[in-house]
Amino acid sequence: MRFVLCVLLATVVSGPAFAAKDTMSLSQAQAAAAGGDQAAAAAVATTTDQQTCLRECANRGYDKRHCDSGCRPGLCHPNGDTPYCVAR
Repeated sequence: MRFVLCVLLATVVSGPAFAAKDTMSLSQAQAAAAGGDQAAAAAVATTTDQQTCLRECANRGYDKRHCDSGCRPGLCHPNGDTPYCVAR
C-alpha cells in the first residue's frame, strides 16, 4: 500500500497538480465527490499526510516553497494526472 501511495504521489508531484487554479479545500472536494464529481472523489480517495507529500515532492527535486504550497494540510488537487488530497 505504501509503495502504491509513493508511486501515486511521485506522479502527482511531477504533474500540473500544483497550479493554484486546480486546487480546492478538502471539504469542498468531499462535497463535490458527494455530488458526483469523479475527479474530486478520486482526490479524496487518494488522501495522504503532509509529511509524506513533502517528502515525495522533495524527492522529485522541487524546491521547498513549491512543496510547501502543494502540500498544505486540507488542500486537494483534483485535476492533476493523479488527483490527491493532503489530510488536515
